[in-house]
Amino acid sequence: MNVPVVEFPWLGNGMVIAIIAIVHVLVSHGVAIGASTLMVSLEYVGIKKNNEGLISIAKKISKWVLIITTTVGAMTGVGIWFSTTVIQPDSIGSLLRIFFWAWFVEWLVFITEVIMLIIYFYTWEKWQGAKRYIHNRIGMGLVFFSWFTMAIITGILSAKLTPGKWTETLSFWNAFFNPTYLPSLAFRTFIAVVLAIALISVFIKFFVKDKSLQGDVFSVFGKINSIALPLLLLTGVWYLFNIPEQAYDLVVWSTGMPEQMFTVINVTGLLVFVAFGLWMLVKPKTVSLILTIAIFFSSIGFIAEFEFVRESVRKPFIIYDYMYANGILEKNVETYNEEGYLPNSTFAKVKEVTSENMYEAGEEIYKGQCLACHTIDGWRDKRAFADRINGWSEEALDDYIAKLHEARPFMPPFVGTDEERKALAHYLVQTVNEINGGTKEAKGENE
Repeated sequence: MNVPVVEFPWLGNGMVIAIIAIVHVLVSHGVAIGASTLMVSLEYVGIKKNNEGLISIAKKISKWVLIITTTVGAMTGVGIWFSTTVIQPDSIGSLLRIFFWAWFVEWLVFITEVIMLIIYFYTWEKWQGAKRYIHNRIGMGLVFFSWFTMAIITGILSAKLTPGKWTETLSFWNAFFNPTYLPSLAFRTFIAVVLAIALISVFIKFFVKDKSLQGDVFSVFGKINSIALPLLLLTGVWYLFNIPEQAYDLVVWSTGMPEQMFTVINVTGLLVFVAFGLWMLVKPKTVSLILTIAIFFSSIGFIAEFEFVRESVRKPFIIYDYMYANGILEKNVETYNEEGYLPNSTFAKVKEVTSENMYEAGEEIYKGQCLACHTIDGWRDKRAFADRINGWSEEALDDYIAKLHEARPFMPPFVGTDEERKALAHYLVQTVNEINGGTKEAKGENE
């Protein structure tokens, strides 16, 4: 451990980051980029066709874009920084060193985005007549800077999965323009548009009482969707074909669903989106409320699934071929195996395993090597040791830990000496037995 450990024992450290990230993606993609695109498009069509109704809808959308992005978006953005800094400090520290200037430029772009959003919102009434086109162009600039923010962040996020030649050259440009940068950026661009249509449509159905105006809005949405949805699918395939083979094999596993369930749910969801898109094109004035609600919740589900998959397929790494999910650098494994993990852990309270301190030593190793993904107890049975190793003997668990990365390729290898591995097994078995009501008859074999 190079930094002090922060633990969320029931929810799990990874889940804390995931919850904040999912909300942030819904806002940053679906609102800041997607909703802004729809808003500006409605205004443009309204100006061209002299349709004041579309312009009024665009104005209402701008109010919520401003409110949501400057509150929920800003708080979850800071929340991601805070949570990753205290939970995965080794990872975020590496990303800051690699991408310092990218982060700096992103903040400048974000500030520009906010300024343009404020100007756009507060000039609706002032810029009338011929100035409406100027107002609309300000909106287009807003959309660009919103997208540009994502374009910078995508370079950083995609490098975690496919750092490419960076592991050899340590070049910023090799890291940023990595093998999945363009596929990921294109995929996220069309995700933002399709997501916004799904999120906004339900509010159009509930709060716009004029059926004719509803039809005008859905007509615009339908045309945009007819371009965005097919490109979303194509860029999604492009992205999948550029990720590492080992990561591709973990896609279904990362969702926690059986393969058949995964296929049924995702194909059904896709068909619902296709049906909704066709309905908006063919009969925009009679779009189904039930289908709109289904699309709303399906889109949120897809985003949650996407974030879980994106984070999980990197296993056993957090930065591919460089840093394991628990923050241990791949290049340090051999050294730690020879010298020991504890002597090389800055904040470990125990530096050497003895017969008297096996429990304390095991706890320090658990914090450094297991805590990033697992909990002792908690709501996720597959990640909670109280369920996973209930009834195991220390000898059986010790043997399993030694080869866990072979049995489960998505797990980082245990790093440390034989004595440290035994201490970890001792700590886990003793702690699990206490939680489950005392020592039970050990199974003595792997489950």
